[in-house]
Order: sequence, then C-alpha cells, then structure tokens
Amino acid sequence: MSTIVGLGEVLWDVYPDDRFIGGATANVALHAIQLGAAGVIVSAVGYDKAGEALIQQVEERGGDVRYIQKSIMYETGQVIVQLDEEGKPHFECSEDVAFDHLIWRVPFQALATTCDAVIVGTLAQREQDSRITIQKFLDAATAALVVYDVNFRGWREDIKEIIRETLKKADIVKMNGEELNMMRQAFGETSLSDEAFLNKLFKNYNIQMAAVTRGAEGCVMADSNGTVHHVPGHSVQVVDTTGCGDAFVAGLTLKYLEGASLEESGQFANRLGAFVSTKKGAVPLYSCQDIVKFFEHTEGKNGHS
Repeated sequence: MSTIVGLGEVLWDVYPDDRFIGGATANVALHAIQLGAAGVIVSAVGYDKAGEALIQQVEERGGDVRYIQKSIMYETGQVIVQLDEEGKPHFECSEDVAFDHLIWRVPFQALATTCDAVIVGTLAQREQDSRITIQKFLDAATAALVVYDVNFRGWREDIKEIIRETLKKADIVKMNGEELNMMRQAFGETSLSDEAFLNKLFKNYNIQMAAVTRGAEGCVMADSNGTVHHVPGHSVQVVDTTGCGDAFVAGLTLKYLEGASLEESGQFANRLGAFVSTKKGAVPLYSCQDIVKFFEHTEGKNGHS
C-alpha cells in the first residue's frame, strides 16, 4: 500500500448551508485513502472546536492525524465557498491561521524519508514558518515522488519565487489552464504555446511529467521525453467543482506509482475529477466501485459500449 502525504493546508470549506473538510493537499490525501492508499496529512489546526472537528473527520475517514499540529496562537483555517450557477467555486480564504505556521518536528524526518509520494501546493507556503517547514520536508523526501499542484489563490510578488523553489524539487507538476497562463506571464513567456512552455519547464527543472487540466475538455499530459497526450474529458451533471483538481492529482499520483502510461494516468484522473464534480464538497465519500458504476451508467445512457 502506497503512503501519500498531503503537505500543507487542512481547513474547513464553509458553504452557505454546510461545511466540509478542505485544503488542497489534505484533500488529495483523503482521496488517496478512498482509492486504496494510506493517507497522511502534515498540517496544523487551531486549539479550538473547529480544529478538533477537523481532526475527528480525518480520523473517521481513515487518515493519519499524528502529524497535524495544534496551535495555541492561531485559529483553524477556513475558506468561504460560493458556487455559481455552473457549480464553479469562488473562494475567500482566511489569513494568518494555523496552517500558515507549521513548525518542523523531528518525526517529520522519518515520514519524509519513508513515504511514497508527497503532494505540495503554493497556498500553505504564503507565510515563512510553513514555507521553511514544507521546503525542509521536500529536501528530506529524496526517495518520494513529489507532486506539485500549483493551485494559486491570488497572486503576490513572492509567489514567483515560491514556484521556482518548489519546481526544483518536483517530479510532477499539475496546473489548470488559468494557472498555466499565470505562470507563463510570471516567467515572461507569454509568446510560447502551452506545449512549448511545458517543454521549457522540463528543460529548466528535473520534472518528469506535467498535467494541465481543462475541466470538461479533459487534460493535456506531457512528459520529459517529449510525449504529449490530449486526453478528452467527460460530460457530467456538475454540482460542485471544488476538489475536482485534488481528486485528479490523487488519481494521477497513484497511477504514476503503479507505472501506468501517460494516457492511462490522464484517463483515470479525468474520470475521478468528473465523478467528484457531481457531488457536493471537495472529498465526497465514494469507493472505486462507485466510480466504475457511475461511468458504466453514464456511458450506457450516451450509447457507448
């Protein structure tokens, strides 16, 4: 069983009528659990009721909570989520909260050196405390697959440096179309096509694979050998696209660890992301069998064999 570490933020996604466990890197670890892996969350919550409830939820879902710190000084993070008519979320994230102040602890070293994959993003590196800890963890994870989901939440001047520092340690990078455009602009490469920009990333960093998600249009999968696949998406009844990218990353990571082909990895990740978009919340409860049944039903209705 592969051990997948979600390194960064764990928080509450607060909707007008409910709240769900959230935080991109934590979401990936929880999706991985439902896909048959072991999921570990390295993050911090406040010493408050919201933090206690988060830890309880992670435990109930089979997650390892030993590496979730409890902060006395900072409260548990949250994101206010508003969905538009198409189910696309708009986020308002709390600032200077517990996950911004993740402090290095001795047990992190053993986890970093023994896990199979580490999922890292950008948001949790916005403050120096967590950024130092996250980068130290990545430095220690020399044998692990490092997956960088850039996952921007707004743009600041220092984000460019965070991106560069994290790309140096990444094996896989994942972004959506909007994030790709923002990265191209930040790196001064606006004249390059998508594929040319990805090739430049391969050239400048030791990245093995890149994935660009485009919602219902599917994704572009590329590797350092110059192989590119445009993997089509799926037409589904969208309820909430929160967490679709996180589900995609979980599926992609596990397929890569299994040695699957570029195209097969993209197909599985697309299916998982599409399935999650039909549910509310970033990590709805499901099994692998639920995904199989869903697409058997969907493709049957659309006349596919």
